[in-house]
Amino acid sequence: MKKKFIITIALTLIMALFVTVALVGCENKDDNTGDDTAPEAVTVNVVVPDGSPAIAIAKLVSEKPTFAGYNISYSIVEGATQISAAILNDTANIAIAPLNLGATMYNMGMGVKLITTNVQGSLYMVGKNMPEGATTAEKLASLKGKVVYNIGQGATPDLTFKYILDHFGIDYVEGDTATAGVVTLNYVNTGSELIPLLKQGKAEYGIMGEPAVTKANSNAGTSTVFDIQALWQESTGSATAGFPQAGVFVKESLLTSEHAAFIEWFITKLQENDEWAPANAETVSSALTSAGSTSLAGLTSATIAACNLDTVKAADAKAAVNTYLGALFAFNAATVGGKMPDDAFFYAG
Repeated sequence: MKKKFIITIALTLIMALFVTVALVGCENKDDNTGDDTAPEAVTVNVVVPDGSPAIAIAKLVSEKPTFAGYNISYSIVEGATQISAAILNDTANIAIAPLNLGATMYNMGMGVKLITTNVQGSLYMVGKNMPEGATTAEKLASLKGKVVYNIGQGATPDLTFKYILDHFGIDYVEGDTATAGVVTLNYVNTGSELIPLLKQGKAEYGIMGEPAVTKANSNAGTSTVFDIQALWQESTGSATAGFPQAGVFVKESLLTSEHAAFIEWFITKLQENDEWAPANAETVSSALTSAGSTSLAGLTSATIAACNLDTVKAADAKAAVNTYLGALFAFNAATVGGKMPDDAFFYAG
């Protein structure tokens, strides 16, 4: 009896020890779970200039799709200066920007790569009194002795038109007074600034992008006299109309293997926007205006279609990008940052 009692006590002690060890084991496991909490979400700030580049992300701004582990925000700014500042200051890690600005940022060592091109040219010249039935060369020559207004001095609209004038052998000067025998180029900052000048008769011709073109033709009594994309094709001998006017640039910190799935998802969402935006013009206007746009109210499907949205992965757009940047480089090397970007400029994912 005494022996059985001793055995019972021993078993009780062993069981108690087992339970204690088990509890300690569970407690340690809980501690490890606490140490292995999910990593902090990655912050992604996307910045785009107002206008057609903003339309390239309209579906994302409207629907705000999510990707696990990432907090994504979108900002619409006035122009290219704010884009480069945001990348330089690390307040944005994704930006839609003119291609030549992206090349310049890359050549300056700002740590960005091109992942897609998105706007394949949305520039047009509007005006009055263009000769009817004339050839392209004759129409351009008729601009001699007149002032042509342009948005963005030194930026894509300006550089592209100067290249076209050079190709057609037409001299130009910069100023605000018409000069015989040459085209005088004068500048404003935005299409919104140019439209009143056209309406008041203070400007006869102006180069701007959609959607400002549609607004000018509706409100200022102008018509579209040149498709800059078509002029570019004729000037460069390109096989296709248009040029990669703007693309998506991403900081290299977001282009490592651990972020590859997110980048692929983001590209897919951009591609979905290409067809969605023209079919949902009212939603596009509402979403982008709420996000800070001052120029995208009242969009129509036709206006969005004229923006030539087409998301092309960098690897597939390489030839078109090099052709476009090569033309600008030959015209003025400083426009692309002093040299042509090398192959590492193109995201290969």
